Amino acid sequence: CLDEFWYMIALFGTLHQPNAQQAQDLHLPMFTGSTMRISHNAGWQGECDTFVLWSKYLYIGGNNPFNSFYSTLDAASTPHGGNFARPGWWDTISTHGLRAIRHSPFLFVRKFIDNPRLADGPNFVQAYVANVLW
Repeated sequence: CLDEFWYMIALFGTLHQPNAQQAQDLHLPMFTGSTMRISHNAGWQGECDTFVLWSKYLYIGGNNPFNSFYSTLDAASTPHGGNFARPGWWDTISTHGLRAIRHSPFLFVRKFIDNPRLADGPNFVQAYVANVLW
């Protein structure tokens, strides 16, 4: 996961591949999601705890959890895309989008502006509590 490289190195150390031209499976103790596949075309691996929209990585192939979650959002819940230096963000979301967050594999979703708007209701905070936290 893009924002979790430090944790990987802290927990497992630098990963070594004897032959850079050949794909290799690494079995790491306590690694969740599946076996780590070292390959130039492996795609997404492991599990990310945080959803953050970096638009240039959204459509990378393989088992891409970011695209999977993004595809469950309705039009009112689609975040702004961001750019090369700033991730995407939400200023509006619907109750459908809030339920999509709750049912996603992510523990955290970022970035919301202060006081976002609920597209289909009057109160974002109440809808968030009812649809995400409970």
